[in-house]
Amino acid sequence: MRFAKNFPWRTLSAMRDGATSGLIPPAAGKDAVPRAAFRVLNLGCGLVKHEFPDASRATEVVGVDLSPRSQADLIHDLDQFPYPLESDSFDLIIMQDILEHLEDVPRVLGEVHRVARDGATVRIRTPHYSSYYAYNDPTHRRSFGVFALDGFDVLKERTAYAEPLFRIVRREILFPRIWRMTGVAALANRFPARWEQLLAFVFRAENLFFELRVVKA
Repeated sequence: MRFAKNFPWRTLSAMRDGATSGLIPPAAGKDAVPRAAFRVLNLGCGLVKHEFPDASRATEVVGVDLSPRSQADLIHDLDQFPYPLESDSFDLIIMQDILEHLEDVPRVLGEVHRVARDGATVRIRTPHYSSYYAYNDPTHRRSFGVFALDGFDVLKERTAYAEPLFRIVRREILFPRIWRMTGVAALANRFPARWEQLLAFVFRAENLFFELRVVKA
């Protein structure tokens, strides 16, 4: 069975993450391509289609979800390709708590790349593999490490896939409050490889946040 972000699990995610890591954090600085028409695509939108930074800037927010009980404008299984969306259409794409539910990550990112405009921003939040939440949702297909998306980064010497290509402009390990207050979060984000190798299951994270810039030119 294939899932996008079904309503009950979306609600559970919003309840538990809202008390700790919060919503996807805002970008550092302004979005790459400010336009009078600022179109946003929220994939796996659930019941929080408009709950993201920059929502007030959007001239249009298009929500996509599998569940008819969601706020989606388009009911669609995100494991079915291609998506019924026009190419080069969106300035910002939100993927909050959805990538871990999907079967073919390269194909999903390929569709994201296709429907995004050149220079568009993609914001992804997904559980880290050390997270308590990674293992307590039976619809999760996988969890991710800090460097999981490096194979799509145009700045890397060798990418894992010929396309799609992005530039990773920000990545952050999101922790519970206790590890933020004690400085663990700051150290883990400064030395992410060592933290994952040695301490990830001692000082457990909650989520990962990635901000990508779409590269087409």
